[in-house]
Amino acid sequence: MAKQHQILSIILVLFVLSNELLITEGNDKIIDDVAYFQGSSTKSQVSGKKGKVITYNSDDGSYDFTAFYNGTFVTEKDGVYLAVFAAQISSPRRNGKGDIHMWMRQGSENVPDSNSIQSVDHGSTSVLVYSTVFQASDNYKFKLAYSAFADEECTRLGLIATQPEKESLVPSIIITIIQLSDGTNTIPYAQLFSSKTQLGNSDPEVIILDSVSAANRIVIAKTEDHGTINYSEAGVYFLVANAEVGSAEGTHASGEVHLWMRLNGKDMPNSNTIQTIRNGSAVILISQTVIKLEAKDKVQLMFSTTNKELGMIASKPKNEPRVPGMIFSTFQLLNEEKPIPYAQLSSSQSQWGCITPKTVKLDNNDGLQCIKNNNGIIEFEESGTYFVMAAAQCGSDENDGIGDVHLWMKLNGKDIANSNTIQTVNKDTAVLVCQTAMVIQAGDKLEMIFSTDVTSGTLGLVASKPHKESAVPSMIVSVFKSSYLKHSYT
Repeated sequence: MAKQHQILSIILVLFVLSNELLITEGNDKIIDDVAYFQGSSTKSQVSGKKGKVITYNSDDGSYDFTAFYNGTFVTEKDGVYLAVFAAQISSPRRNGKGDIHMWMRQGSENVPDSNSIQSVDHGSTSVLVYSTVFQASDNYKFKLAYSAFADEECTRLGLIATQPEKESLVPSIIITIIQLSDGTNTIPYAQLFSSKTQLGNSDPEVIILDSVSAANRIVIAKTEDHGTINYSEAGVYFLVANAEVGSAEGTHASGEVHLWMRLNGKDMPNSNTIQTIRNGSAVILISQTVIKLEAKDKVQLMFSTTNKELGMIASKPKNEPRVPGMIFSTFQLLNEEKPIPYAQLSSSQSQWGCITPKTVKLDNNDGLQCIKNNNGIIEFEESGTYFVMAAAQCGSDENDGIGDVHLWMKLNGKDIANSNTIQTVNKDTAVLVCQTAMVIQAGDKLEMIFSTDVTSGTLGLVASKPHKESAVPSMIVSVFKSSYLKHSYT
Protein backbone atom coordinates (compact mmCIF):
# COMPACT_ATOMS: atom_id res chain seq x y z
CA MET A 1 0.00 0.00 0.00
CA ALA A 2 2.81 2.40 0.87
CA LYS A 3 4.42 1.74 -2.52
CA GLN A 4 1.10 2.35 -4.34
CA HIS A 5 0.59 5.59 -2.39
CA GLN A 6 4.08 6.71 -3.39
CA ILE A 7 3.37 6.04 -7.10
CA LEU A 8 0.05 7.91 -6.92
CA SER A 9 1.80 10.87 -5.28
CA ILE A 10 4.39 10.98 -8.08
CA ILE A 11 1.65 10.84 -10.74
CA LEU A 12 -0.25 13.64 -8.97
CA VAL A 13 2.88 15.83 -8.80
CA LEU A 14 3.60 15.24 -12.50
CA PHE A 15 -0.01 16.10 -13.35
CA VAL A 16 0.15 19.35 -11.36
CA LEU A 17 3.48 20.33 -12.96
CA SER A 18 2.24 19.61 -16.47
CA ASN A 19 -0.96 21.53 -15.77
CA GLU A 20 1.05 24.52 -14.52
CA LEU A 21 3.18 24.34 -17.67
CA LEU A 22 0.07 24.45 -19.84
CA ILE A 23 -1.22 27.44 -17.88
CA THR A 24 2.14 29.18 -18.33
CA GLU A 25 2.12 28.53 -22.07
CA GLY A 26 -1.47 29.69 -22.23
CA ASN A 27 -0.50 33.00 -20.62
CA ASP A 28 2.06 33.81 -23.34
CA LYS A 29 0.96 36.85 -25.31
CA ILE A 30 1.75 38.17 -28.77
CA ILE A 31 2.76 41.81 -28.36
CA ASP A 32 2.00 44.08 -31.32
CA ASP A 33 2.83 47.37 -29.57
CA VAL A 34 6.58 47.11 -30.02
CA ALA A 35 8.96 49.89 -29.06
CA TYR A 36 10.04 52.05 -31.99
CA PHE A 37 11.42 55.45 -32.90
CA GLN A 38 11.15 57.30 -36.20
CA GLY A 39 13.01 60.61 -36.13
CA SER A 40 14.68 63.08 -38.46
CA SER A 41 16.42 66.43 -38.60
CA THR A 42 15.06 69.34 -40.62
CA LYS A 43 18.35 71.21 -40.16
CA SER A 44 21.64 70.72 -42.00
CA GLN A 45 24.62 69.48 -39.97
CA VAL A 46 28.15 70.35 -41.13
CA SER A 47 31.35 69.01 -39.56
CA GLY A 48 35.07 68.57 -40.07
CA LYS A 49 37.51 65.71 -39.58
CA LYS A 50 36.81 65.42 -35.85
CA GLY A 51 33.86 63.13 -35.11
CA LYS A 52 30.61 64.88 -34.20
CA VAL A 53 27.33 63.46 -32.85
CA ILE A 54 24.38 63.55 -35.27
CA THR A 55 21.33 65.23 -33.75
CA TYR A 56 17.64 65.26 -34.63
CA ASN A 57 14.79 67.74 -34.02
CA SER A 58 11.66 65.92 -35.22
CA ASP A 59 9.96 62.96 -33.53
CA ASP A 60 8.01 61.55 -36.46
CA GLY A 61 6.61 58.65 -34.42
CA SER A 62 7.65 56.73 -31.31
CA TYR A 63 6.51 54.35 -28.57
CA ASP A 64 8.30 53.13 -25.43
CA PHE A 65 11.58 54.64 -26.61
CA THR A 66 13.56 57.64 -25.34
CA ALA A 67 15.45 60.00 -27.65
CA PHE A 68 17.15 63.26 -26.73
CA TYR A 69 17.68 66.13 -29.14
CA ASN A 70 21.42 65.98 -28.42
CA GLY A 71 21.53 62.68 -30.32
CA THR A 72 21.38 60.22 -27.41
CA PHE A 73 19.04 57.25 -27.89
CA VAL A 74 17.89 55.07 -24.97
CA THR A 75 15.99 51.78 -25.11
CA GLU A 76 13.26 51.42 -22.46
CA LYS A 77 12.78 47.68 -23.04
CA ASP A 78 15.34 44.91 -23.34
CA GLY A 79 15.32 42.94 -26.58
CA VAL A 80 16.71 42.70 -30.09
CA TYR A 81 16.45 45.89 -32.18
CA LEU A 82 16.90 46.88 -35.81
CA ALA A 83 18.32 50.34 -36.49
CA VAL A 84 18.66 51.98 -39.91
CA PHE A 85 20.24 55.41 -40.28
CA ALA A 86 20.07 57.30 -43.60
CA ALA A 87 22.12 60.51 -43.93
CA GLN A 88 21.57 62.91 -46.86
CA ILE A 89 25.16 63.87 -47.60
CA SER A 90 26.42 66.76 -49.72
CA SER A 91 27.89 70.23 -49.30
CA PRO A 92 25.76 73.27 -48.40
CA ARG A 93 26.27 74.85 -51.83
CA ARG A 94 26.79 71.60 -53.73
CA ASN A 95 30.33 72.67 -54.59
CA GLY A 96 32.24 70.35 -52.24
CA LYS A 97 34.06 67.10 -52.85
CA GLY A 98 35.35 64.50 -50.37
CA ASP A 99 34.15 61.75 -48.01
CA ILE A 100 31.64 61.43 -45.14
CA HIS A 101 32.17 58.79 -42.41
CA MET A 102 29.33 57.59 -40.12
CA TRP A 103 29.43 55.18 -37.17
CA MET A 104 27.87 54.29 -33.79
CA ARG A 105 28.99 55.15 -30.28
CA GLN A 106 27.97 53.55 -26.99
CA GLY A 107 28.71 55.94 -24.16
CA SER A 108 32.07 57.51 -24.95
CA GLU A 109 33.33 54.47 -26.87
CA ASN A 110 33.10 53.81 -30.59
CA VAL A 111 31.21 50.63 -31.50
CA PRO A 112 33.66 48.28 -33.28
CA ASP A 113 33.10 47.57 -36.99
CA SER A 114 30.30 50.13 -37.27
CA ASN A 115 31.90 52.63 -39.68
CA SER A 116 30.78 53.41 -43.23
CA ILE A 117 32.24 55.79 -45.84
CA GLN A 118 30.59 57.48 -48.81
CA SER A 119 32.03 60.00 -51.26
CA VAL A 120 30.57 63.37 -52.24
CA ASP A 121 31.33 64.63 -55.74
CA HIS A 122 31.03 68.20 -57.04
CA GLY A 123 27.34 69.04 -57.39
CA SER A 124 26.13 65.73 -55.97
CA THR A 125 23.96 64.54 -53.12
CA SER A 126 23.26 60.96 -52.00
CA VAL A 127 22.12 58.89 -49.01
CA LEU A 128 24.68 57.19 -46.76
CA VAL A 129 23.02 54.19 -45.06
CA TYR A 130 24.10 52.27 -41.97
CA SER A 131 21.99 49.40 -40.62
CA THR A 132 22.53 47.13 -37.63
CA VAL A 133 20.74 44.52 -35.52
CA PHE A 134 21.72 44.41 -31.85
CA GLN A 135 20.78 43.04 -28.43
CA ALA A 136 19.97 45.80 -25.94
CA SER A 137 19.17 45.90 -22.24
CA ASP A 138 16.71 48.42 -20.89
CA ASN A 139 18.46 51.81 -20.57
CA TYR A 140 20.93 50.92 -23.34
CA LYS A 141 22.35 54.24 -24.59
CA PHE A 142 23.94 54.92 -27.97
CA LYS A 143 24.67 57.73 -30.43
CA LEU A 144 25.45 58.16 -34.10
CA ALA A 145 28.59 60.09 -35.11
CA TYR A 146 30.00 61.41 -38.36
CA SER A 147 33.08 63.14 -39.75
CA ALA A 148 33.73 64.98 -43.03
CA PHE A 149 36.90 65.07 -45.13
CA ALA A 150 36.70 67.76 -47.83
CA ASP A 151 39.23 67.66 -50.67
CA GLU A 152 39.34 71.46 -50.93
CA GLU A 153 40.27 73.56 -47.92
CA CYS A 154 37.60 76.22 -48.43
CA THR A 155 34.58 73.92 -48.83
CA ARG A 156 32.47 72.11 -46.26
CA LEU A 157 30.66 68.78 -46.27
CA GLY A 158 27.92 67.36 -44.09
CA LEU A 159 24.32 66.23 -43.76
CA ILE A 160 22.12 68.57 -45.78
CA ALA A 161 18.36 69.16 -45.37
CA THR A 162 16.27 70.71 -48.16
CA GLN A 163 12.61 71.46 -48.89
CA PRO A 164 11.64 70.64 -52.49
CA GLU A 165 8.56 72.34 -53.88
CA LYS A 166 5.34 70.31 -53.48
CA GLU A 167 7.15 67.33 -51.92
CA SER A 168 7.95 65.94 -48.50
CA LEU A 169 10.94 67.56 -46.78
CA VAL A 170 14.37 66.00 -47.29
CA PRO A 171 15.87 65.63 -43.77
CA SER A 172 19.60 65.69 -43.13
CA ILE A 173 19.16 62.38 -41.26
CA ILE A 174 16.36 59.79 -41.07
CA ILE A 175 16.54 57.54 -37.99
CA THR A 176 14.57 54.29 -37.77
CA ILE A 177 14.74 52.02 -34.71
CA ILE A 178 12.30 49.16 -34.09
CA GLN A 179 12.07 46.42 -31.46
CA LEU A 180 12.04 42.85 -32.80
CA SER A 181 11.81 40.82 -29.57
CA ASP A 182 11.98 41.13 -25.80
CA GLY A 183 14.39 39.46 -23.39
CA THR A 184 17.83 38.15 -24.30
CA ASN A 185 18.53 36.04 -27.39
CA THR A 186 14.87 35.08 -27.84
CA ILE A 187 14.98 35.06 -31.67
CA PRO A 188 17.50 33.87 -34.26
CA TYR A 189 19.57 36.87 -35.39
CA ALA A 190 23.10 37.70 -36.51
CA GLN A 191 25.36 40.67 -37.24
CA LEU A 192 28.28 39.62 -39.46
CA PHE A 193 31.23 41.41 -41.08
CA SER A 194 33.97 41.14 -43.62
CA SER A 195 37.19 42.58 -42.18
CA LYS A 196 39.21 42.21 -45.41
CA THR A 197 39.17 43.87 -48.81
CA GLN A 198 37.78 41.60 -51.54
CA LEU A 199 38.32 42.59 -55.17
CA GLY A 200 36.12 41.11 -57.88
CA ASN A 201 35.78 40.47 -61.59
CA SER A 202 33.04 39.69 -64.10
CA ASP A 203 32.44 36.22 -62.60
CA PRO A 204 30.19 36.07 -59.51
CA GLU A 205 32.07 35.57 -56.23
CA VAL A 206 30.92 34.77 -52.70
CA ILE A 207 31.55 37.55 -50.18
CA ILE A 208 33.62 36.21 -47.29
CA LEU A 209 32.24 36.96 -43.81
CA ASP A 210 35.04 36.42 -41.31
CA SER A 211 33.86 38.40 -38.27
CA VAL A 212 30.86 38.01 -35.97
CA SER A 213 29.50 40.77 -33.75
CA ALA A 214 26.49 38.72 -32.61
CA ALA A 215 24.95 35.41 -33.62
CA ASN A 216 22.10 33.51 -32.00
CA ARG A 217 20.76 30.32 -33.62
CA ILE A 218 22.24 31.36 -36.98
CA VAL A 219 25.60 29.87 -38.00
CA ILE A 220 28.30 31.29 -40.25
CA ALA A 221 30.52 28.65 -41.88
CA LYS A 222 34.17 28.69 -40.78
CA THR A 223 35.75 26.36 -43.34
CA GLU A 224 35.72 26.11 -47.13
CA ASP A 225 32.17 27.55 -47.14
CA HIS A 226 33.31 30.80 -45.49
CA GLY A 227 30.57 33.29 -46.30
CA THR A 228 27.68 30.81 -46.13
CA ILE A 229 25.00 31.71 -43.57
CA ASN A 230 23.18 28.63 -42.24
CA TYR A 231 19.62 29.05 -40.98
CA SER A 232 18.74 26.28 -38.52
CA GLU A 233 15.10 27.30 -37.94
CA ALA A 234 12.29 27.78 -40.46
CA GLY A 235 10.52 31.13 -40.52
CA VAL A 236 10.27 34.55 -42.16
CA TYR A 237 13.57 36.43 -42.05
CA PHE A 238 14.80 39.91 -42.93
CA LEU A 239 18.25 40.18 -44.53
CA VAL A 240 20.11 43.40 -45.33
CA ALA A 241 23.62 43.68 -46.78
CA ASN A 242 25.64 46.92 -46.53
CA ALA A 243 28.62 46.67 -48.89
CA GLU A 244 31.44 49.23 -48.69
CA VAL A 245 32.25 49.35 -52.41
CA GLY A 246 35.12 51.20 -54.06
CA SER A 247 38.54 50.70 -55.64
CA ALA A 248 41.78 49.16 -54.41
CA GLU A 249 44.01 51.58 -52.53
CA GLY A 250 45.95 53.90 -54.82
CA THR A 251 44.20 52.82 -58.05
CA HIS A 252 41.36 55.38 -58.42
CA ALA A 253 39.61 52.80 -60.61
CA SER A 254 36.20 53.24 -62.22
CA GLY A 255 33.42 50.81 -63.17
CA GLU A 256 30.45 49.04 -61.58
CA VAL A 257 29.91 46.76 -58.57
CA HIS A 258 26.93 44.36 -58.51
CA LEU A 259 25.52 42.92 -55.24
CA TRP A 260 22.89 40.19 -54.80
CA MET A 261 21.98 37.09 -52.76
CA ARG A 262 21.87 33.34 -53.32
CA LEU A 263 19.65 30.77 -51.60
CA ASN A 264 20.85 27.15 -51.59
CA GLY A 265 23.19 27.83 -54.50
CA LYS A 266 20.64 29.63 -56.70
CA ASP A 267 20.38 33.37 -57.26
CA MET A 268 17.49 34.98 -55.36
CA PRO A 269 15.17 36.54 -57.95
CA ASN A 270 15.12 40.34 -58.10
CA SER A 271 17.80 40.83 -55.42
CA ASN A 272 20.52 42.51 -57.50
CA THR A 273 21.66 46.13 -57.10
CA ILE A 274 24.36 48.12 -58.93
CA GLN A 275 26.67 50.99 -57.98
CA THR A 276 28.91 53.01 -60.30
CA ILE A 277 32.39 53.81 -58.95
CA ARG A 278 34.23 56.82 -60.37
CA ASN A 279 37.91 57.59 -59.80
CA GLY A 280 38.13 55.54 -56.62
CA SER A 281 34.94 56.85 -54.98
CA ALA A 282 33.51 55.04 -51.93
CA VAL A 283 29.82 54.15 -51.58
CA ILE A 284 27.57 51.98 -49.42
CA LEU A 285 25.62 49.61 -51.70
CA ILE A 286 22.47 48.04 -50.22
CA SER A 287 20.64 44.80 -51.02
CA GLN A 288 17.76 43.69 -48.79
CA THR A 289 14.98 41.13 -48.67
CA VAL A 290 12.31 39.66 -46.42
CA ILE A 291 11.89 35.99 -47.24
CA LYS A 292 10.42 32.73 -45.94
CA LEU A 293 13.24 30.26 -45.20
CA GLU A 294 13.23 26.57 -44.30
CA ALA A 295 15.42 24.86 -41.70
CA LYS A 296 18.92 24.14 -43.09
CA ASP A 297 18.61 26.78 -45.83
CA LYS A 298 21.88 28.43 -46.82
CA VAL A 299 22.33 32.04 -47.95
CA GLN A 300 25.35 33.61 -49.63
CA LEU A 301 26.08 37.22 -50.56
CA MET A 302 27.40 37.54 -54.12
CA PHE A 303 29.20 40.28 -56.02
CA SER A 304 30.79 40.98 -59.38
CA THR A 305 32.64 43.95 -60.87
CA THR A 306 33.38 45.38 -64.31
CA ASN A 307 36.93 46.26 -63.21
CA LYS A 308 39.32 43.95 -61.35
CA GLU A 309 40.43 46.85 -59.13
CA LEU A 310 36.91 47.25 -57.67
CA GLY A 311 35.22 45.39 -54.83
CA MET A 312 34.45 45.40 -51.09
CA ILE A 313 36.93 47.78 -49.44
CA ALA A 314 37.82 47.45 -45.73
CA SER A 315 39.85 50.17 -43.99
CA LYS A 316 40.76 51.60 -40.57
CA PRO A 317 40.48 55.40 -40.31
CA LYS A 318 42.43 57.11 -37.55
CA ASN A 319 40.48 57.59 -34.26
CA GLU A 320 37.42 55.86 -35.74
CA PRO A 321 36.09 52.29 -35.86
CA ARG A 322 37.11 49.93 -38.64
CA VAL A 323 35.19 50.16 -41.92
CA PRO A 324 34.20 46.57 -42.84
CA GLY A 325 33.96 45.57 -46.49
CA MET A 326 30.52 44.16 -45.66
CA ILE A 327 28.06 44.53 -42.78
CA PHE A 328 25.29 41.91 -42.90
CA SER A 329 22.28 41.88 -40.56
CA THR A 330 19.60 39.19 -40.39
CA PHE A 331 16.85 38.13 -37.99
CA GLN A 332 13.71 36.04 -37.73
CA LEU A 333 10.29 37.65 -37.44
CA LEU A 334 7.66 36.31 -35.04
CA ASN A 335 7.47 32.56 -35.71
CA GLU A 336 4.09 31.41 -34.36
CA GLU A 337 1.06 29.68 -35.86
CA LYS A 338 -0.43 33.05 -36.80
CA PRO A 339 1.12 34.25 -40.11
CA ILE A 340 3.26 37.38 -39.80
CA PRO A 341 2.40 40.11 -42.33
CA TYR A 342 5.25 40.80 -44.75
CA ALA A 343 5.86 41.75 -48.37
CA GLN A 344 8.85 41.58 -50.69
CA LEU A 345 7.99 43.53 -53.82
CA SER A 346 9.93 44.70 -56.86
CA SER A 347 9.59 46.20 -60.31
CA SER A 348 10.86 44.58 -63.51
CA GLN A 349 10.18 47.73 -65.53
CA SER A 350 12.22 50.89 -65.97
CA GLN A 351 10.22 53.94 -64.89
CA TRP A 352 11.15 57.40 -66.17
CA GLY A 353 10.39 60.44 -64.07
CA CYS A 354 9.57 64.10 -64.34
CA ILE A 355 9.15 67.03 -61.97
CA THR A 356 5.55 65.82 -61.41
CA PRO A 357 5.53 63.04 -58.75
CA LYS A 358 4.63 59.50 -59.84
CA THR A 359 3.71 56.33 -57.95
CA VAL A 360 6.37 53.63 -58.26
CA LYS A 361 4.93 50.60 -60.06
CA LEU A 362 5.63 47.24 -58.35
CA ASP A 363 4.70 44.37 -60.67
CA ASN A 364 6.53 41.53 -58.84
CA ASN A 365 5.23 39.88 -55.67
CA ASP A 366 8.43 38.09 -54.61
CA GLY A 367 6.89 37.25 -51.22
CA LEU A 368 3.53 38.23 -49.78
CA GLN A 369 1.54 37.41 -46.63
CA CYS A 370 -1.38 39.35 -45.07
CA ILE A 371 -0.52 42.34 -47.29
CA LYS A 372 -1.94 43.16 -50.74
CA ASN A 373 -0.09 44.76 -53.64
CA ASN A 374 -1.95 46.42 -56.50
CA ASN A 375 1.01 47.34 -58.74
CA GLY A 376 2.52 49.69 -56.17
CA ILE A 377 -0.49 50.39 -53.95
CA ILE A 378 0.34 48.40 -50.81
CA GLU A 379 -2.72 47.64 -48.66
CA PHE A 380 -2.41 46.35 -45.09
CA GLU A 381 -4.80 43.73 -43.71
CA GLU A 382 -3.60 43.94 -40.08
CA SER A 383 -2.95 46.86 -37.77
CA GLY A 384 0.43 47.10 -36.07
CA THR A 385 3.90 48.64 -36.15
CA TYR A 386 5.60 48.12 -39.52
CA PHE A 387 9.06 48.58 -40.96
CA VAL A 388 9.32 49.65 -44.61
CA MET A 389 12.50 49.89 -46.69
CA ALA A 390 12.57 50.95 -50.34
CA ALA A 391 15.69 50.73 -52.54
CA ALA A 392 15.49 52.41 -55.95
CA GLN A 393 17.98 51.69 -58.75
CA CYS A 394 18.46 55.23 -60.04
CA GLY A 395 19.92 55.90 -63.47
CA SER A 396 19.19 57.14 -66.96
CA ASP A 397 18.19 55.90 -70.39
CA GLU A 398 21.32 55.10 -72.43
CA ASN A 399 23.41 56.36 -69.46
CA ASP A 400 23.03 59.91 -70.76
CA GLY A 401 21.08 61.53 -67.92
CA ILE A 402 22.18 64.18 -65.44
CA GLY A 403 20.11 65.43 -62.50
CA ASP A 404 18.46 64.27 -59.27
CA VAL A 405 16.01 61.48 -58.39
CA HIS A 406 13.73 62.04 -55.38
CA LEU A 407 12.05 59.19 -53.45
CA TRP A 408 9.51 59.40 -50.62
CA MET A 409 6.33 57.72 -49.30
CA LYS A 410 2.62 58.45 -49.18
CA LEU A 411 0.13 56.98 -46.71
CA ASN A 412 -3.54 57.09 -47.71
CA GLY A 413 -2.76 59.64 -50.41
CA LYS A 414 -0.79 62.06 -48.21
CA ASP A 415 2.97 62.61 -48.19
CA ILE A 416 4.65 61.11 -45.12
CA ALA A 417 6.46 63.97 -43.41
CA ASN A 418 10.27 63.98 -43.53
CA SER A 419 10.49 60.85 -45.69
CA ASN A 420 12.15 62.28 -48.81
CA THR A 421 15.62 61.28 -50.04
CA ILE A 422 17.66 62.38 -53.09
CA GLN A 423 20.24 60.71 -55.36
CA THR A 424 22.26 62.60 -57.96
CA VAL A 425 22.70 60.83 -61.31
CA ASN A 426 25.56 61.86 -63.61
CA LYS A 427 25.51 59.36 -66.48
CA ASP A 428 25.83 56.55 -63.90
CA THR A 429 23.69 54.37 -61.60
CA ALA A 430 23.23 54.17 -57.82
CA VAL A 431 20.80 52.84 -55.20
CA LEU A 432 18.61 55.32 -53.30
CA VAL A 433 17.17 54.16 -49.95
CA CYS A 434 14.08 55.47 -48.17
CA GLN A 435 12.92 53.80 -44.94
CA THR A 436 10.47 54.22 -42.06
CA ALA A 437 8.87 52.59 -39.02
CA MET A 438 5.27 53.54 -38.29
CA VAL A 439 1.95 52.44 -36.86
CA ILE A 440 -0.39 51.18 -39.58
CA GLN A 441 -4.13 50.57 -39.37
CA ALA A 442 -5.91 47.77 -41.22
CA GLY A 443 -7.01 49.11 -44.60
CA ASP A 444 -4.24 51.72 -44.85
CA LYS A 445 -2.59 52.13 -48.25
CA LEU A 446 1.08 52.93 -48.78
CA GLU A 447 2.83 54.13 -51.96
CA MET A 448 6.42 54.85 -52.97
CA ILE A 449 6.59 58.16 -54.85
CA PHE A 450 9.38 59.48 -57.06
CA SER A 451 10.18 62.54 -59.12
CA THR A 452 13.17 63.72 -61.14
CA ASP A 453 14.89 67.08 -61.53
CA VAL A 454 16.54 66.72 -64.94
CA THR A 455 19.48 68.74 -66.22
CA SER A 456 19.86 66.66 -69.39
CA GLY A 457 18.74 63.29 -70.79
CA THR A 458 16.17 61.00 -69.17
CA LEU A 459 16.23 60.06 -65.46
CA GLY A 460 14.34 57.51 -63.40
CA LEU A 461 14.36 54.01 -61.97
CA VAL A 462 16.22 51.49 -64.14
CA ALA A 463 15.65 47.72 -64.42
CA SER A 464 18.16 45.42 -66.14
CA LYS A 465 19.24 41.76 -66.44
CA PRO A 466 23.00 41.20 -66.19
CA HIS A 467 24.47 38.02 -67.67
CA LYS A 468 24.75 35.10 -65.19
CA GLU A 469 23.24 37.15 -62.34
CA SER A 470 19.94 37.88 -60.63
CA ALA A 471 17.78 40.54 -62.29
CA VAL A 472 18.23 44.16 -61.19
CA PRO A 473 14.77 45.59 -60.39
CA SER A 474 14.11 49.30 -60.75
CA MET A 475 12.73 49.17 -57.19
CA ILE A 476 12.93 46.73 -54.25
CA VAL A 477 10.49 47.22 -51.35
CA SER A 478 10.61 45.19 -48.11
CA VAL A 479 7.81 45.44 -45.54
CA PHE A 480 7.18 43.56 -42.31
CA LYS A 481 5.12 43.84 -39.15
CA SER A 482 7.10 43.61 -35.93
CA SER A 483 5.57 41.53 -33.12
CA TYR A 484 7.01 39.31 -30.40
CA LEU A 485 5.91 36.62 -27.97
CA LYS A 486 5.84 37.80 -24.35
CA HIS A 487 6.42 34.87 -21.99
CA SER A 488 4.42 34.89 -18.74
CA TYR A 489 5.42 32.70 -15.80
CA THR A 490 2.55 33.52 -13.45
